[in-house]
Amino acid sequence: MPPSAVSIMASKYRSLLIIAESMYVSQKKAIKLLRGEKRLQRLIDEGRIRYDKPFGSTNTMWRYNLADVIKNVKVDHRLTEIDPELVFSGL
Repeated sequence: MPPSAVSIMASKYRSLLIIAESMYVSQKKAIKLLRGEKRLQRLIDEGRIRYDKPFGSTNTMWRYNLADVIKNVKVDHRLTEIDPELVFSGL
């Protein structure tokens, strides 16, 4: 039985999270992905997004864990269903 589009998308999502676990993004990019500075701050306060500031320089920017940011991205209202062509094109 061939895998369904949903199971393929779930596998790709899990792979993306594993890869992104060791990656960080800037505050600007995190705000853009999460669609709002207040949302980012709320997720940080709730402990749902890990962040750090590299040691050694006072002018370094905060870094936010990319996997945590991806997990908390809002679903786009324009996505009503999964496009099978998009799913199977990456195999």
